[in-house]
Amino acid sequence: MEPSVWIQAAERIAVTEVAKRLGLTLMKANSIGPCPSCAAKERGSKDKRGAIGIRTDNKGWACHRCGAKGSGIDLVSFVIGASKFVDLPKESKDKVSEWFSGEIKDGAVVSTEPTKLRGERPPLNEVTELWKSSMQLHQLPNNDECIDFLKTRNLNLKALAKSGVVRFTPKRSDYIWPDWWPAGRSNLWRVVVPAFDESGKFVSLHGRAIRSPESAPKTLWPKGYEAKGLFMPNRFAVKMLKGLDVDLEGVLFVEGLTDFLKCAAEVEDLGMKLAVLGGASGAFSSISKLNIPKNLKVYIGTDPDEQGREYANKIKQQLSDRISYRIPLEQYGGGNNA
Repeated sequence: MEPSVWIQAAERIAVTEVAKRLGLTLMKANSIGPCPSCAAKERGSKDKRGAIGIRTDNKGWACHRCGAKGSGIDLVSFVIGASKFVDLPKESKDKVSEWFSGEIKDGAVVSTEPTKLRGERPPLNEVTELWKSSMQLHQLPNNDECIDFLKTRNLNLKALAKSGVVRFTPKRSDYIWPDWWPAGRSNLWRVVVPAFDESGKFVSLHGRAIRSPESAPKTLWPKGYEAKGLFMPNRFAVKMLKGLDVDLEGVLFVEGLTDFLKCAAEVEDLGMKLAVLGGASGAFSSISKLNIPKNLKVYIGTDPDEQGREYANKIKQQLSDRISYRIPLEQYGGGNNA
């Protein structure tokens, strides 16, 4: 099918029809979920509408959680390549074209089996391989864009390198990317942080864009897999989650990848034995499952906005038998989740 032909045909299809073929769920108030970009199913803990809202003409969509948006073509593009169609490499664009070639005829959906989105964790061997293949901070050339990104966030590079909590996706033409982290991500979402479940097991990766993407989220999880209940821990927090004997000064909860990096670096720089746990979408509902010693002080450094206050209340409610302190994150180097 010629490019102009399939694009014109695809643009005539309602977003809700494309969503159904992708295996997404049509929810109340003209919404769908989960979002193929951030994996959020709902708009919030109290708002049970689907994370994605549909435009009134049914030809556009936008995620109310991560900000990703676009057309029906872009919806498929996020599933296949984690980005809008215009930003995809040629091989991913060809896959989008192939998807529509099998789904449409004269502007109507004709296939019978929807594309399934996966709901659990990505294969551990693939997660481990991508992490091992990613570059450590000291391996980056001085003129690398990742260095510029870290410096503009006022991150302590020496302390961050010592913490071991971050790596940078490989820039190798021969690298075979897993389907849940397509090659198209590697040019922009290069900062990766390991994510652990409540038992301290390494199960996933969380990525951050080094430049502001257009109509796409700054952070991403493995495509097609859930991230609910996962945390980004520093080395002290990993030991705590595993129930290992470690002499800790406290545990600090922060919101988002960038604040986690700042606080993890600051803890290393100050020589503190503080467990730092960075949470993202859905993580703060799993606090009660964490192995946190009864006598440990709990510090809450979520953002000073409505969402941050909601997260702070969730943490306090689940740790109601502990003494917790709400602190300004600048005390530990954070406070800017950009």
